[in-house]
Amino acid sequence: MASRIRTSVGVGAVALAMTVLGAGCAAKSTSGPPSVRPSTAQAGPSSAIAGAAAGCATGAWQTVPLTVTHPVTVPPVPVVAAVRTAQHPECGYDRLVLDLNGPLPSYSIRSATQVTDDASGTPIALPGQHYLLITLHEAQAHSAAGAPTISRQIQLPGYPALRSWVLAGDNEGVVTIAVGLPEQASVRTGESPGHLYIDIKE
Repeated sequence: MASRIRTSVGVGAVALAMTVLGAGCAAKSTSGPPSVRPSTAQAGPSSAIAGAAAGCATGAWQTVPLTVTHPVTVPPVPVVAAVRTAQHPECGYDRLVLDLNGPLPSYSIRSATQVTDDASGTPIALPGQHYLLITLHEAQAHSAAGAPTISRQIQLPGYPALRSWVLAGDNEGVVTIAVGLPEQASVRTGESPGHLYIDIKE
């Protein structure tokens, strides 16, 4: 069964091909406090996506917190060029994909009771009852010229497990993506060159 894919990409981001997900599509990025934006962009499933969904990718499901270490020599700092989401209802999970220009940095995933902006500490009203914070170390979500590569707006895929997400931080080599969930969830991570994906199931 084919999976629906939704993509949110900032200004200047380049959509990358990967074996587990199809191509992305561009959307404007904004500055200032996060606002809500429904995730409406869709792309047709490729055979690779359909195959991955039909086979229900294997791997160990984990509880958080978890940490993965990848030593990265900087500069240049790896850039998060896009964030994409996909739904796999036949396999019982939703997927968040980070596309990166450069090597994969270290990352951690933990749960949180609320979401705040990393720089200001201001609360972010992210839809959901539970939250995951995905933090990348030695990474940035802006170009060398300072232009954002990811929208600051709250994104609303509205999937069963992955209800919402937002860029909660991009400061001093640390990028934080917050994910809104209906309840606590198990996660599974996977990597390929230039891509990190996080599967989420209730």
